[in-house]
Amino acid sequence: MHFSIIIPTRDLSQYLINECLPAINKLNYKDFEVIVLPTPPEWSGRYSKLEKKYSWLRIISTKNITRPAEKRDIGAKHAKGEILAFIDDDAYPDKNWLTNANKFFNTEKKIAVVCGPGILPKNTNVWEKIFNEILKSWIGSGGYAYRFTPLNSRYIDDYPSMNFLVKKEIFLHLGGFNSNFWPGEDSKLCEDIVYKKHGLILYQPNILVYHHRRNNLKAFLKQHANYGFHRGAFFAHGDSNSQRFSYLIPTFFVFYLLFIIFYSLIFQLNYYQLTINLLPLIIYVIFSLHLFLRSLLNTKNLFISFSSPLVLFLTHLTYGIMFIKGFITGIIKKEKIY
Repeated sequence: MHFSIIIPTRDLSQYLINECLPAINKLNYKDFEVIVLPTPPEWSGRYSKLEKKYSWLRIISTKNITRPAEKRDIGAKHAKGEILAFIDDDAYPDKNWLTNANKFFNTEKKIAVVCGPGILPKNTNVWEKIFNEILKSWIGSGGYAYRFTPLNSRYIDDYPSMNFLVKKEIFLHLGGFNSNFWPGEDSKLCEDIVYKKHGLILYQPNILVYHHRRNNLKAFLKQHANYGFHRGAFFAHGDSNSQRFSYLIPTFFVFYLLFIIFYSLIFQLNYYQLTINLLPLIIYVIFSLHLFLRSLLNTKNLFISFSSPLVLFLTHLTYGIMFIKGFITGIIKKEKIY
């Protein structure tokens, strides 16, 4: 099969130039093209130098279009391959990425998408390592840790586009990504693939890419605020792949904390009443302690270990609050929720 690797980007980032493109050049499967979609049209000189360096590379400026979903759709229209392989510009593939994916597409005709984990690269800062410890944990990812670390193969109904290989025919038939939703356009596409087209999305741990995390706390919390908002809206829309109890837990946690604060201020609680009311919080602290010990074992770094539970708490608060906002917005609006 011929693969079209599609990479949306704002500009020619250092990750793209120094990690992604060199890693693609080392792929042991050679039947592919790469379409990079930056925004600035005035950098044509830089584009041509890269295109001369890599014979498989095409760079198409999207000018005033900046949303990754729209960029990916443009890339798909220019693609010559049977399979569209979406990857982010701050990620790079394992050398066996396409070789392994090709096997699964040839094995089962009902497979519409093959995807795999985006694990942390070696060249990262301390904040990326903190976020990685959270994302790899059950309490941090709510059962979706397989997106960030290799776990058992499974069929799923939702996956982010940072490592997402889809049959071009199905992608175009569904109209590509819905650019009214960003982030979240990948969830909407997966919803359509599984529940409208009855296609299969196969997660395989050996469909591997290396994916950077956000490199500072503000960016990480903003990212998860967006996740919480769009998941809340999609929950209100009735999307099957967004109506899971795990998505509600951070919001329940926020309501619980508010209840504890106001209840304690209004009523004078005895020791027994206080213990009963604080029991969920005590359980949360125990899980956070487990994250601390696991982070310490993995990284041997006290700053990362102490920071992970604190960032986890802030992440859950941020996600839970924004889920509420997204849910209310989703009730009011079916499209253009942002």
